[in-house]
Amino acid sequence: MKEIITRATLLLLMVGCLTLGLRAQQVTPKDMVEVGLHGGLMFVAGDVSANTGLGGGGFGVGIHVRKALDHIFSIRVDGDFGKATGEQSSVITLPGGSFKGYKTDWMAFTGSAIITLNNMRFDKPFRKVNIYVLGGAGVNKFTANVDDGSGTYRKDSRTGKLLTHATGGGGVSFRLSPRFNLAIEHDVTMLMGGTIDLLDGRENFGNGPDFDRTPYRDLMNFTRLNLNFNLGDKNKLAEPLYWVNPLTPVLNDISELQKRPVIDTNDDDNDGVVNAFDKEPDTPADAPVNAAGVALDSDGDGVKDYMDKEPYSPPGYKVNKDGVAMIPPEPKITEDDVNKIVDAKLENFKKTADFGGGKLTDWFLPIIHFKLNHYDIRKQEYEKLYQVATVMKNNPDIRIVVTGYTDKTADDRYNNVLSYNRAMAAIQHLMNVHGIPRDRLILNYGGENNTLVPTEGASYMNRRVEFKVATVESDMPRPEGPDAGIGPKFSGNLGGY
Repeated sequence: MKEIITRATLLLLMVGCLTLGLRAQQVTPKDMVEVGLHGGLMFVAGDVSANTGLGGGGFGVGIHVRKALDHIFSIRVDGDFGKATGEQSSVITLPGGSFKGYKTDWMAFTGSAIITLNNMRFDKPFRKVNIYVLGGAGVNKFTANVDDGSGTYRKDSRTGKLLTHATGGGGVSFRLSPRFNLAIEHDVTMLMGGTIDLLDGRENFGNGPDFDRTPYRDLMNFTRLNLNFNLGDKNKLAEPLYWVNPLTPVLNDISELQKRPVIDTNDDDNDGVVNAFDKEPDTPADAPVNAAGVALDSDGDGVKDYMDKEPYSPPGYKVNKDGVAMIPPEPKITEDDVNKIVDAKLENFKKTADFGGGKLTDWFLPIIHFKLNHYDIRKQEYEKLYQVATVMKNNPDIRIVVTGYTDKTADDRYNNVLSYNRAMAAIQHLMNVHGIPRDRLILNYGGENNTLVPTEGASYMNRRVEFKVATVESDMPRPEGPDAGIGPKFSGNLGGY
């Protein structure tokens, strides 16, 4: 016997260690909650014979909720209600009256700890039979109704109080489906308190040698059938763990690994990505690839880098079969073109007024140029504006027409406002930097008209501001349209801009 107890203790310790180990590895799944209805035979074991026959004995019903703590241990809360009956073969006369039989009404709430005894085999995913023992404690209230032999039952005034109790028992359940199991169980409840001998309606105490207290402690017995239902989302939760093999998650992982195909670790195209993960297993040697083994196309022009003679082509242009961007060249300006431009501009920069000696004076003033879609003055243009300011300071009687122009890379309304802003920026520079009065500067604009270079696209030569001596010109008002170009905010007296 001692050897059996020792082996059982060692087995429980091993199971406990295994359970802790599985928890540490976080492989214990979340499980469902068991909710059950139960009913059966309720009777009192004591010094009065109980009626335990199905025809006239007691009965009990109740509900319970059970939750697994792990694969071995679980807790349960029971609520029970029932009636127990019993009788003696003859009437006994006691100081409190005669006694023949009893009917005891019973109500109790019990919390129990349950140990599953046979969930220690690991050869099957689920147990079909679950054997368990339980122990717990709770509170109860019973009322004993005593028959004095006349067939009339009276309530014993000493009963009907709230008492505590301890419960022990065991059972066996049968798994019929993942959602339902059937259990047969027997529980024994032992009362605590001074009226424990009244559970069967009879108490022998202090009535002489023939009526000493019975050596029996009245015990409430409940043999019952449990209908157990597992509640929860079956797609997310496992069955209650006392049905589940503790090693099921590990066995499932092993089975899954066995089903996986063998990884091909060869690299046939020598691109650094093994065949098992290579989405393009036939890339040429030395072709740069991404982590999936696909040949790179760094500039996204549709030509792979290993075939692209220009792997970082500028965006926005079509490319040829070699991946080279096809950028249209700007028109070339010949020496004859420059001479024609200079001759034409000399005709426009003649001073027709009489200054100082009544002579007609020809004027050639420099042109300043701008970046694409900009009207801010570049530093390399400061010297030209200095030359214009010097001419004006040396000739205080002249006025200068400042005319802005654009190339043909936007619509007319936008280019008109942009050319206006360029002229305004030149005027602001002459005023703020060189102190030229505003009334000596006349603002004109020409938009994309009067181009120097005959081209329909971007042209550095056409993005300009020209200066000439005024004759009869006057300020042009700002054209209609939203603001255009990138440049500084204008400030000061700039003619109402």
